[in-house]
Amino acid sequence: MRISSICLGPLITNCYLVELEDRTVLIDPAEDSKRLASLVGDRSIDAVILTHGHFDHVGGAWSCDGAEVMMHEADLAYVKQFYPDHGPIDRMLCEGDEAVAGLQVLHTPGHSPGSIVLVGDGVLFVGDLLFAGSIGRTDLPGGSPDEMEKSLRRIASLAGDLIVYPGHGEVTTLGRERRSNPFLASMR
Repeated sequence: MRISSICLGPLITNCYLVELEDRTVLIDPAEDSKRLASLVGDRSIDAVILTHGHFDHVGGAWSCDGAEVMMHEADLAYVKQFYPDHGPIDRMLCEGDEAVAGLQVLHTPGHSPGSIVLVGDGVLFVGDLLFAGSIGRTDLPGGSPDEMEKSLRRIASLAGDLIVYPGHGEVTTLGRERRSNPFLASMR
């Protein structure tokens, strides 16, 4: 697995280009821009996976011709709100699905009802669930502090020191966050 990233959009969202053995995936393309095109280059994108439906994660979802766009159904209303003329959502992801070979879906509501985490070999793409030293907001429409706590407990209990790729901010590790993130450290 090879991972490249770029920050896009007004809220400086991390967009990830993930090159797997036989597929190339974009995660959370915030905007259709020259910068996104530069990240993609001449690669053919097979799938675009949205960790949730907030506007700052989906703006470039339909910029790659032929890519299958995927997200959790519970956040479809956000996409419709912010992008009423959006392209198709080709696949609704659910707990336990394999989005593409090598990336399994965990449904982790709290930041939004349809937030998901993608678990791969030694990696977590967490959207706005978890950040280095912090967590995502729960005060936006559809957010839930109780659901966020359950989702964070679930992520904190995963085995190993996985590399955490958040929707905003720096890459971290699950071990570091278990030790120093006040929101996870309090769950011990």
